[in-house]
Amino acid sequence: MRPRFPPLALSVLVLTIGLSGEDRSSPSHSSGVVPPSSERSVVTIPATALPSPTEHILDRDSERVRKEGRREWIEEIHRTAPGTDWRAIERRNGLARMEARNRRVQDERALRVSPWTEIGSRNLAGRMHAAAPSADGDSLYAGSSRGGVWKASLTGQGWRPLSDNLYGGAHGVAVAEGPPETITRITDDGLVHYTENGGANWNLPSGNVDNFNRAIRVLADPSDPDRIYLIGRKLNQFGWNVWRLFLSEDRGLSYTRIRNLGANPGDIWIDRQSGGRIWLLEGPTLLFSDDQGANWTPAGTHAVPDPDNVVLAGSEAGAPTFYAALRNGSQWELHRSTDGGASWGYRYDIHDFWETLEASVVDPDVVLFGGVELWRSADGGGTFSLVNPWSAYYADPVNKLHADLPGLNAVWTGSGSEIHYIATDGGLYRSDDRVASVTNISLEWLGVSQYYSTLTSANDPNLILAGSQDQGYQRSTGPAVGTQRDFEQLISGDYGHLTSGDGTHEWVFSVYPGFVLVQWGEFAHALVAYLDFPGDQDFSWMPYILADPNDPDSFYFCGNQIVYYRKSAFNTTWTMVFGAQDFTVHGGTYTTALAISPVDSDDRITVTNSGVLWYSTDGGTSWTVSADSGPSAHYFYGTALEFSPTVAGEATIGGSGYSGPAVYRTGDGGVTWEPLGDGLPPTLVYDLAYEGGPSAVVYAATEAGPFRLDPSTDAWESLDDATAPLTTYWCVEAVPAAGAMRFGTYGRGIWDYQIQDATSVAELREPGSDEPLSLMNYPNPFRSATTLRFTQARSGDVDVRIYDAAGRLVNVLADGPRPAGRHEVQWNGRDARGRQVAAGVYLARLESPDGVATRRISRLR
Repeated sequence: MRPRFPPLALSVLVLTIGLSGEDRSSPSHSSGVVPPSSERSVVTIPATALPSPTEHILDRDSERVRKEGRREWIEEIHRTAPGTDWRAIERRNGLARMEARNRRVQDERALRVSPWTEIGSRNLAGRMHAAAPSADGDSLYAGSSRGGVWKASLTGQGWRPLSDNLYGGAHGVAVAEGPPETITRITDDGLVHYTENGGANWNLPSGNVDNFNRAIRVLADPSDPDRIYLIGRKLNQFGWNVWRLFLSEDRGLSYTRIRNLGANPGDIWIDRQSGGRIWLLEGPTLLFSDDQGANWTPAGTHAVPDPDNVVLAGSEAGAPTFYAALRNGSQWELHRSTDGGASWGYRYDIHDFWETLEASVVDPDVVLFGGVELWRSADGGGTFSLVNPWSAYYADPVNKLHADLPGLNAVWTGSGSEIHYIATDGGLYRSDDRVASVTNISLEWLGVSQYYSTLTSANDPNLILAGSQDQGYQRSTGPAVGTQRDFEQLISGDYGHLTSGDGTHEWVFSVYPGFVLVQWGEFAHALVAYLDFPGDQDFSWMPYILADPNDPDSFYFCGNQIVYYRKSAFNTTWTMVFGAQDFTVHGGTYTTALAISPVDSDDRITVTNSGVLWYSTDGGTSWTVSADSGPSAHYFYGTALEFSPTVAGEATIGGSGYSGPAVYRTGDGGVTWEPLGDGLPPTLVYDLAYEGGPSAVVYAATEAGPFRLDPSTDAWESLDDATAPLTTYWCVEAVPAAGAMRFGTYGRGIWDYQIQDATSVAELREPGSDEPLSLMNYPNPFRSATTLRFTQARSGDVDVRIYDAAGRLVNVLADGPRPAGRHEVQWNGRDARGRQVAAGVYLARLESPDGVATRRISRLR
């Protein structure tokens, strides 16, 4: 059914894409502005076009522009009432999750069976920040944005996470030799934690380092196995930023303040080969201490008397040689000293800077700075050349840097060699020739992708499309390796709001900030169009879109009006149909979500960025303001809004919950709404999804983790357990064929939560328990084999059988007496005659003296 608008109260704009109905090659991009509705726009899209990194403007003022814009965006994301500090709220949420996680880790029963399975991406990494060698120099620790700390060989082999129970990521890493070897991580928003047991537990050090608003740098002293230096910034009692330098003599377990910098910005450096002397750039002055901060000696002063910020790097070669990036007003300048800081000279205006600066250990003339791209100088900062343009990555991801560089570390290994590690938004790179060339060491198992949206085909639970930050629009490819899948990047950039009208991938629409991307074809897939946004509409930076469930090749666009992109019958044109209703008349600037009821597609709900709700009962022909308001939208992803797939009139909405409830529900199609916040902390809800089926259970992806609404209590319950990553959960979708809710995280990839574990029993019972009999299995879904687990309170005959979807017996896994206790049986995916069974859904049935239990199992291809 086409959308119904009043026939005289709409305007029409035709968009034509440059391909015939038979041409399925990727057309290319034109970033034209939508003309007046009386004109026709031909969208011509070069096949090789690569949208530029979404966040940046590459001019000499890009850093200031980017940071100011980013601050505005972040505040818009987390809308709050005046005086409400959302950062402090989420910090408390995260630390509470860590405390609960540490308790679960100590409870061995919680580790036996997990409902969580990591799906990927196995091969496309996300934003990395820092790297540091292990104490013996044989391994590498690396910090990521929201994926925490990872460990691998120095060449990136065997990546494994050490901090799925650590909140906040890792923007700096230091390793104290000990014993025991102790890892400290810091974050840009001021968190400091350490682990002595390889990440099993992360602890807060003592010494008043728990109230930073930014932890700037953490350094281990190579001359002492227990010594760590930490510099950070905090607010004083007057609300001013002040800088403090701390020392730990016990591997980072406790700290003592050794320098108060006041309002002077500061940074530190230590010799990476021999350690000992600590250097401090305090505003305009470089100082050093040979007695761990008990006494300080000025080395010299640079030419910027009152810098707004400073970044310090040094080369051991020379006296040593120092480089300082100094922000003078809006401009970053590079200054150098070749005599140990006694005298300084201006070298260069830094035009693309993320406060990423590093100098070679062995060559005092090699210095690098990074922002969107990495710049290298071999003449002491007099001139710089680009290591590679960001676009080169897409033709050669192994040897070309990805865009955006939050971190850069030159390390000295135990074997006496210098290695540079370059952290990008597309993983971690290594260079052994002072960044004359680079190698990507994050192409396998570094699972730190940042996903905004996933869309799994209704035809195949293993066929996944995903929109990510800076790793583009992705599609799963090839067989799984274990439970994880590789993804291919079909096009660069940031993509969100993936939507399909019929649940397949035949027509899929997604949003990049500036156009709508169109994919045609599930298997012989092609990116066939980039459609301009409406030129005379207000909308969010990445506006909400929704595919039409009645016409899957068309979609709705949320602006201050709802704009329908209607596709012609000839695969060549889309027509913009502007709805008559101006949704700003009762508050708000534009709409941020639209939902259409699967029960009756005439029932529709939309909402503005300020939380004003509207409903329609006639397919969008007319709209009425709801009696109640909902939550404000978050900036990037609009508002989470979903109709129940089975209950007429029921819908749930989620958004900012810092100054009021984050979730509301309606049972009358949007006429009235009531808060639905019990059990949910004050947080930001990014996405909502219904489980489907008769239960119609709701799941939430939030800044504070994954949640499920318990239908028996109408209260939210956290799905955090000892194995799920403790990070931001950005999106969620139901995947019935896998028996799972699929979550996309912002920093730890894609994870499946097994629905059966949520709706039956979450853990195995003890022998003699009065709890109901349960049957569980892992992994689920599985490919080659799965293990079924159960506990029986009494000894006796046990029968475990597998049936297909038609109820036919497939195999008998157990038939005989078993003692009381815990038991496991394995199914290898074969029938009683040893033949491999087809992919699909099967039923496992357990009969014991305690009763009968069943379990739905999915076998993948």
